Amino acid sequence: MGGWQELWQNPEIAKRWAERPPVPEVVEMADRLESEGRSRVLDIGCGLGRHTVYLAARGFQVTAVDYAPAALSACRENLEQAGLEATVQLMEMTALSFPEGSFDGAISTQVIHHTRKAVIAEIIGRITQHLSTHGYFVWGMPTPEHADCGRGEEVEPGTWVDPNHREGPVPHHFCTRQEIYDLLHAYEIISLRKEDTRDGEMLRSHWLVLARKL
Repeated sequence: MGGWQELWQNPEIAKRWAERPPVPEVVEMADRLESEGRSRVLDIGCGLGRHTVYLAARGFQVTAVDYAPAALSACRENLEQAGLEATVQLMEMTALSFPEGSFDGAISTQVIHHTRKAVIAEIIGRITQHLSTHGYFVWGMPTPEHADCGRGEEVEPGTWVDPNHREGPVPHHFCTRQEIYDLLHAYEIISLRKEDTRDGEMLRSHWLVLARKL
């Protein structure tokens, strides 16, 4: 399968992601849902399960999906070690399929930007359908200031394909602030911030947004 399937099998990368705490927007979403008495959350591209495990530990009913079997195996193992339960299943981000209004919250951090902008819009449209009334959406994606932006071939404005990328030669879209508002036109944006970190000399720049379905 390549890409993230191989990356998740790299012990150093797996350890780095496993040790990351939940993003603050996920914590705030959980607090809001808890205060509203709602508990159903979809974790898209769950990876090793850092958000799945966190939410399950807080008593949420979590459905975790990913396309990489290695990630799903690790997510199940991490849940088992913590004595927790969640629904964990193999599913592509472009093939999300659940009954309308199935979830009160959804998470997608560093996942759905791995495609062209039109497909991102389609995925967000599906997420919106899967959310209940006033459901929450936490979304994380790279900004145009990210070091990977500008590498390889620009196949459309803001979307680059780098044949030498560590995740494989797949499209990566780098959202502008205006694009976030355009793509989330069906939402009230509660918070939007830019987070810059460095991996050696490499700048990793990401947007993190918490939004609520209108």
